[in-house]
Amino acid sequence: MMKWLVTQVNKKNKGFTLIEMVVVMAIIAVLIAIAVPQVLRLINKSKVTADLSSAKAIATQIQQYMADGGNVNLTDAALSTDANLQNYVAQRINGGIPKIRFNSGWEWRVTANTTSEEVYVGVNSGSTTWWLFPEISPQNDNNPYWKYK
Repeated sequence: MMKWLVTQVNKKNKGFTLIEMVVVMAIIAVLIAIAVPQVLRLINKSKVTADLSSAKAIATQIQQYMADGGNVNLTDAALSTDANLQNYVAQRINGGIPKIRFNSGWEWRVTANTTSEEVYVGVNSGSTTWWLFPEISPQNDNNPYWKYK
């Protein structure tokens, strides 16, 4: 028995067999199949968190603009509709008005009224506006932001 073991160890053909390599590749493939979707979900979740934070920062600056005597009357309008408001917000947020990270083709939308002192900030995909701040309840089930929240 010992002689056979010594013979096997001293063979010149050292290395892995094809079966061993296939097993290792299968294990790696399973680990990748588990990890990649989780990483993608975390990336989307971080984009959603950044956009929610940006919406709150924009809303805070709009409220400050109204408190400083600025007059605002926007209903589901692009932030760029009111140039004075846009400049005020851009100057007070570090780095200017933040980009929408979840989908770069979308734009910030605002509903704000100086009289009622209400401010809503959301994103518009071209056909639909999803309000991010404050969270309006009940939220539309199709809102892509709540999928990752």
